[in-house]
Amino acid sequence: MYETREYEVNDTILKEGELGKGFCILEEGVVEVIRDNKILNEIDQKGAIFGELSEILMYKRGASVRAKTKTKVKYFDNKLEQLVAENPKFAVKMIRNLGRRLYHMNQLAIEGNTKNDILIDANDERSMNAVQASPIILVVEEKHHIISQLTDVFSSQGWKLRSASDESSTLKECEDTTFSAIIISLSLPEDAAVELRRKLKTNPKAMRSPIIGMSVKGDEASLKKATDAGFENFISKPIDGQSVRSTMYKILNLDPSDQYFDILKDALYFKLPSPMSPFVIDEIKENIEPRIRKTINEGIEKIIVDVSGLDEIGEDEIDVVGDIGEKLEEMMVPIKGAFVAKGDEAEMWTNLDGCEEWIVCRDISEAHQKLDLPQTD
Repeated sequence: MYETREYEVNDTILKEGELGKGFCILEEGVVEVIRDNKILNEIDQKGAIFGELSEILMYKRGASVRAKTKTKVKYFDNKLEQLVAENPKFAVKMIRNLGRRLYHMNQLAIEGNTKNDILIDANDERSMNAVQASPIILVVEEKHHIISQLTDVFSSQGWKLRSASDESSTLKECEDTTFSAIIISLSLPEDAAVELRRKLKTNPKAMRSPIIGMSVKGDEASLKKATDAGFENFISKPIDGQSVRSTMYKILNLDPSDQYFDILKDALYFKLPSPMSPFVIDEIKENIEPRIRKTINEGIEKIIVDVSGLDEIGEDEIDVVGDIGEKLEEMMVPIKGAFVAKGDEAEMWTNLDGCEEWIVCRDISEAHQKLDLPQTD
């Protein structure tokens, strides 16, 4: 019935001018709709349909669709009439999809590209390098301490933060910047947060930016009002740095394993965080296997696990590191491993399943040197 297709960044999914046979449903990623070298739209909603208009009208495609991020789609090449006849709900979904697209294009027409220059040139570095650029996040909050805390959280990831305190300053910030995400405090006076979200969703510069509500933990009334108004993602005060980072990684469509794993030279590097909350433990465990597979795909055959920063070694720490060793053993991956550990118990780590052949080093430099040595029997 359909074929699953995957695309890399900047790959063409559908080409302008080709005969409009077949259409796609977005499974993962973000795509751009381009015509005459101008970006008309950006599609990031899972389940969104594109390419169907040419199929309906039996015209050549009036625009190209390009992958902005790594993208996965379901490609349907069977006749649209047959699909609609067999699945009426699909027809309703398609009508809604076309309605949203028409609404978006009307907004662009009203504002006018000449007046606002809101269409980006498809060859502009801002578009070509958007995935690699550091996220810029706008935070709408009156409390300076909250801004300061979020600045610390985001800067640790290399993200940039801009702030505004009310509707007018927010809209002014959006005049010349398209933000990666916009966080709005639900503690703004009266219904200011809900009203601001509504205005941003009709603002050409902000309408495609994810909007996140920031609530006070336990304030269920504000949370319900925001949810009813269309807010889909939330962070809470007091600020829990790890929880906020994790939420933002998902919203920004970033690899969540980057919070814990890194590539140093030619080795996968994992430094065990201290302290570790149950939330952090669960998230690390969820990302162990995907990160190992990604590492293998990149041709990396070494891993360094750094436990030198631990004040105490408890069951949780042993459990997390043990999971890495067991997963490598279970996957039968030929990766050379090293621990960076200090103290009398440093050698203890090699007792874990899957880590018996690992070496123990004093620092990262020594680990790299020893991992580079030829393996002996």
